[in-house]
Formats: sequence, structure tokens, C-alpha cells
Amino acid sequence: MDIKNALERKDIKYLIRYIRSVLNLLKSKDRLEREVGWKAIDFLIETGNVNELVQYRNYLRSLLWHRLQGVRDDAWKHLHVYKILQTKGIERALNAQSDKIKWSAWSNVLNLVQLEMVPKEHIRSVRYAYWRLLRSIYPTIRKKAWRLFVKLVHEGIFDSSDKHRFSELLKSNKANVRILAWRTAFMLVKENFISVDELKANIGYLEELTMQQSKVKKVAEKLIKELT
Repeated sequence: MDIKNALERKDIKYLIRYIRSVLNLLKSKDRLEREVGWKAIDFLIETGNVNELVQYRNYLRSLLWHRLQGVRDDAWKHLHVYKILQTKGIERALNAQSDKIKWSAWSNVLNLVQLEMVPKEHIRSVRYAYWRLLRSIYPTIRKKAWRLFVKLVHEGIFDSSDKHRFSELLKSNKANVRILAWRTAFMLVKENFISVDELKANIGYLEELTMQQSKVKKVAEKLIKELT
């Protein structure tokens, strides 16, 4: 009998006996195997066997910054498990060296606050780490980070005290960063983070982008029309 069969048979004793096999499934390259592993973890918790998992808290925490994105993503989807196990140190991922690991954490930061796993005050104290994601060398992370930024402003993670640093990104030497900053700025006006007048004062940096022969030019031209 394997873990999947034991889970289907609700064989708690087997799952506890082979708990290390369950844990190994959580870092499998196979998504379906990871799914079985996490279902087994949830089942053990639901059946009152939390104590069987407590000694493996550090191992489970390490999955949050695992090198494989699938492993990380699945772990972050199970924050309720970490809360039940009272896992400490999760907040360290917010200022990880790797943009990929850091993004995994920041994309779940509001869940951490909602579950009361990390105080909002602490999130604000390490928000400096988020600026690098807005300039990330990975296009997907960079774009997602800019989309989330608006929500983080809305939730009070960033506020008017961050305006100067944000304004510097409106002047970024990297066109792909600058255009994302300008696109986001229009949404931030609605959040009272920055004013239209402040954007108009920097419109020259947006106009510079119209001199490029790329998609950036078209976006910049559209934004200029909206601003003027």
C-alpha cells in the first residue's frame, strides 16, 4: 500500500508510520504527487494528529523557498498548515536574495496579514525589499509586482511616504520599468498616492519613451493623451 491508497482508506496509522514518505512527496517534481502529499498533511491535521507534524516544521518551512516553483507555489497555498503548526520565520522570505523566492512571498503577503501570521507593521518595515521586484530582470515577476503594487498601496503597506522613491521609477533608465511605473501611476491617482499635477510635472520622462520604436512608444502615446 502506498500513501495515495492509505489516504483513500483513511489509514491514519500508516500515514503516521510513513510520515517521511508523505513529506518527500511535497517536494516532488510531479504535481499530482505533491497534491497527494498535501492532502495527507491536511488529513492528519483534520484528524487531530498535529503533534505528528510539529517536529517537521522547519522542513515544511523550507518548501516555501524551494528552488522549484511548483513546490513553492503549493507550499504557499497551504499557509493554513503553517499557521496551525505555529511555524516561525516565514517572514524571512520577504527579503530573500532570489527574486523568484521573494515574489512567492510577496504575492502572498496579504494572506500572511489576514491569517495574522506576520504583523502588518513588520511587512511595512521590510517593504524596501519590494522595490527590487519592480525592477526585476524577470519580465513576468516585474509585471506581476507592478500589478500588486496598487493593491499594496490600497492596503496601506505603501503610503505617501514612499512617493519620492516611486517617482524615481517614473524616470528609470530602463524603458520597460519606466513604462510600467507610468501605467501604474494612473491607477495610483485614484488611491491618492500621487496627483495628476505631479504626473504632469514629470511628463517629459513619459514623452521620452515616444522616441523609441517599440510597444513602449504606443503605450506612452496613449498615456500622454490621457494625461493631457
